Amino acid sequence: MADIWKALNEGTNSDGGAAVPDEFSTRFLELVTAKTVVVPDLDQIQMATDTMYIPKSTSGTTAYIVPELGTITASSQGFDRITLSPKKFASLVEASTELLEDNNVAIATKVTSDMARDLALKIDSEVLNGTTSTGFYGLRYTGSATNSVGADGVVSSTASGAVSVGAISLAIDQVLTDNHNQPDVAYFHSRVIGSLRALTDSTARPIFNAETWGSPLLRDGVVGTVYGAVVKPTNLLPIDISLGTASTNKNLSDGIIGVKGMFGYYGMRRNPTFKRDYTIATDREVYQVTVRSAFSVKYPDAYCLIKSIR
Repeated sequence: MADIWKALNEGTNSDGGAAVPDEFSTRFLELVTAKTVVVPDLDQIQMATDTMYIPKSTSGTTAYIVPELGTITASSQGFDRITLSPKKFASLVEASTELLEDNNVAIATKVTSDMARDLALKIDSEVLNGTTSTGFYGLRYTGSATNSVGADGVVSSTASGAVSVGAISLAIDQVLTDNHNQPDVAYFHSRVIGSLRALTDSTARPIFNAETWGSPLLRDGVVGTVYGAVVKPTNLLPIDISLGTASTNKNLSDGIIGVKGMFGYYGMRRNPTFKRDYTIATDREVYQVTVRSAFSVKYPDAYCLIKSIR
């Protein structure tokens, strides 16, 4: 990390700051992406403008069997558009000049890792849970999701319970019914993973295939697969949902299962931009990084929520 710290200092000045060299920004972006759970599974787009419109199909053409000299029934393709509007994510770190002078390499590693982690966590949280126009409208937002099943395995139910085979199977069916491919990724809070490991089918065979040491999937944060979908734990999913006053309806969580690349767009408008400032009164260095990115649900029926998991 010594070269990173060197770039951070040489590429900036103490009179208001300047951008860090492109190669460091690229490496930092790679680090942020590596620390996110959901973003790698989205359809990623580089944005050239502050507002980007992406067309999507709302209905398709239809094929028919036509007899000789028969009239071919006309069909039409329907289109809509998705709007990507970037939001700014920022992180700021302060350090005394004594600390920087005495621990250049260690502090470079720490600053880089902490900033990347903080940005990754915030971006992932917005993709999963965002509910306002100041951030993202995330996957769990009621205006985004069209498919949901309860933990009890009933469509649109909010009845609480331990995650069940029926709920996972039905969630997959909800996606398949809308003519998408087999769901290949699922997100659950780490608290739920133990319950997944205990699930069995009608012949007492486990439906959760745990990854073991040496599996390449572990590098991507995958802990196992269930019905063909890789399972990624993320503690950014809530565990404090309440549906009533009963103790069984408190501290609930949601899970998500869907098709990679189909349930969301992630647009990058501005790659990481670094600035440095020096506060003369306190002999303190301040480092700031900002990223501008956008998210939108791509096909809401390409994923399904599993709700009210105890």
